[in-house]
Amino acid sequence: MKWNSKFDDPKESTGFLLWRVSQDWQRAITKELSEIGLTHVQFVLLAACDYLVTSEGPITQKQLASFTKTNIMMVSDVVRTLQTKGLMERSKNPQDKREILLTPTKEGTEKVKVAVPVVEGVDQKFFEGLKNAQTDFNKHLLKLLDEEK
Repeated sequence: MKWNSKFDDPKESTGFLLWRVSQDWQRAITKELSEIGLTHVQFVLLAACDYLVTSEGPITQKQLASFTKTNIMMVSDVVRTLQTKGLMERSKNPQDKREILLTPTKEGTEKVKVAVPVVEGVDQKFFEGLKNAQTDFNKHLLKLLDEEK
């Protein structure tokens, strides 16, 4: 039987390598965050909400989903979990009752203060092999996201 790919070996595929690297990185993050009671998705949404609220004021679920490039329904589900944990508040927008505004609670902001250094420590250790190439690597990732400034 013939292998049906332009690559002789899957390790030649950028997409496959990106998949494998992202899986290893996510496993490392998940392990560390589990010790402080957060999943990776909960951390990303809570930290992004804290950042956006700090810089812009209350945000909508739609804005959070757009910023994190995640599905709005998944954001809604995770935000409800964060609300149950006492880490995020949801409220109706006084200007548009159809919109839900999000803000981290005091406990949520404190959890972010604990979690961000944990995640940044994992990132530093995981990506340390890139050394001086990390800035260029980040620029390439931003270009792929079409966000290069």
